[in-house]
Amino acid sequence: MPLGSARYTPAGKLPYRGIIHVAGINLLWRSSAYSISESVRNAVSLAEQHQVQTLAFPIIGSGSGGGKVDWALGLMCETFNTIDSSIQVRIVRYRQS
Repeated sequence: MPLGSARYTPAGKLPYRGIIHVAGINLLWRSSAYSISESVRNAVSLAEQHQVQTLAFPIIGSGSGGGKVDWALGLMCETFNTIDSSIQVRIVRYRQS
């Protein structure tokens, strides 16, 4: 998948309509402002095409992508603020217990 792109797949036996996969990290497993913001834009666009009403996002680029959580989350929020969409977005943050 090209960097920043998104693809929709069925959710299989999961209790969801589908899963949107994004290319939020490059071949060297690193995220960038471009890869994060384009992943968000393309995921929301794809969700609209599939008439999705709610969408959950991990913090793109912060895990194996090496980006600091606050930086990646800030970029995602900035990008959401530029998108005109009625989709309800939830950001899911993993925390070890």
